[in-house]
Amino acid sequence: MSGGTGEHWNVWLAAAAVLLVLGLPPGLVTGCRGTPPERLAGLALTGTTATVAVLLAARGFGRSGYEDLGLVLAVLGPVGVLAFARLLGRPQAPPAGPAEGGDGGAP
Repeated sequence: MSGGTGEHWNVWLAAAAVLLVLGLPPGLVTGCRGTPPERLAGLALTGTTATVAVLLAARGFGRSGYEDLGLVLAVLGPVGVLAFARLLGRPQAPPAGPAEGGDGGAP
């Protein structure tokens, strides 16, 4: 980049920047607040937004290596969401209390 003249900016990079500025914050806020299912939705939204932003940036920079990263994110993002959804679906075990008998487990 030379002197900030903006000659390297194109439509792809502008779209990636707009997506990061306007699309990522709602997913991050949702991922940090609310119930666990709402947080999971925020995680899914953030992963999808980041994937599209990386693919747009790859097109804007003309780098195929960045496209590979975007495609890997596109595959692994839903897998992570499914893993978290499976963990949310498990019943919670009650916390372990002191040993029965009241004597701290001594014979």
